Amino acid sequence: MTRKLDFKAFILDLDGNIYRGDRPVEGAAGVIDALRKKGKKVLFLTNNSTRTPQEYTEKLRGMGIETSPEEILTSSIATAIYMRNLERGGVYVVGEAALKSAIAGEGFTLLDEEGARRAKYVVCGLDSGVTYRKLAAACLAIQGGAKFIAANTDRNLPVEGGYLPGAGAIVGAIVTATGAKPIIVGKPSKNIMGIALKRLGVGRGEVAMVGDCLDIDVAAGRNAGVYTILVLTGVTCRSDLRGRSVLPDLTLESVADLIELI
Repeated sequence: MTRKLDFKAFILDLDGNIYRGDRPVEGAAGVIDALRKKGKKVLFLTNNSTRTPQEYTEKLRGMGIETSPEEILTSSIATAIYMRNLERGGVYVVGEAALKSAIAGEGFTLLDEEGARRAKYVVCGLDSGVTYRKLAAACLAIQGGAKFIAANTDRNLPVEGGYLPGAGAIVGAIVTATGAKPIIVGKPSKNIMGIALKRLGVGRGEVAMVGDCLDIDVAAGRNAGVYTILVLTGVTCRSDLRGRSVLPDLTLESVADLIELI
C-alpha cells in the first residue's frame, strides 16, 4: 500500500494533469479542494507561455477550481524572473502576448523583425502565429551575437483528441538553423523549479511534483531533488516506463487518485 503523502506543498502541472485542452480531468477540482482543506500549499506550474496567470486563473475557475494568479507560475513569468539579473537591452521574442508582456515588464525593449539584428537576446516560446520571417529574424539575431533563451522546449501540447506542436518544435527549428543551444528556463530546467520552490517557501523535501510527462515533469522534479508523481492522463502511458532511466517515485492513473493519499 502506498504511504500517505505528507508534503507541505504540491506543484501541479496543468496540461494533461488538471485538464486536457478545455476539458478538466475528472476529479481534479475535488483534489485541489482537498489539498487546501488539509492546509497544503498549491502551485500550478505550466510550460505553456501563451497565457497570463490571470487568464489561467479564469480558466481554472471556469472548471470549478478556485485559485489566484499568485498560485500560477508560467514559463513566461519564470523567463521574465530569470532575466531580471541580466543586462538590459533589446529582445526579439518569438512568442505570444503573454511572453512579450512579461519580458517588457522587466524593463527590456521589445524589437520587431526589422530591429531584430540589434537584439541582445532572442527569447522563444510557443507561437501559434510563427512564420518563416519570424524564424529568420531570430536566426539572424543569434548569428549577430544575441543570447538565445527558450521559455520551454516541450515537443507537443496535449489537447482533446491528440497533440499540437509545442514550443520545442519552434526552438528546434532555430537550433537546427543556427547550431546555438538555448538557455532553457521552463521544465525540466532547475531554473523554473528554483523559482517555484522560492515562491512556495518550502524546501526540496517538503514538496511533491505532479505531472503527466516523464521527460518534462518527472525530469524537472528529479533535477530539483523533489518527490515526483506521474499521472497517466496526458502524454505518458504505463508502457512508456519500461526501460527508462528517469522514473517517478509514484505513478497514478489520474491526479484524482491523490485524494486517497493526502
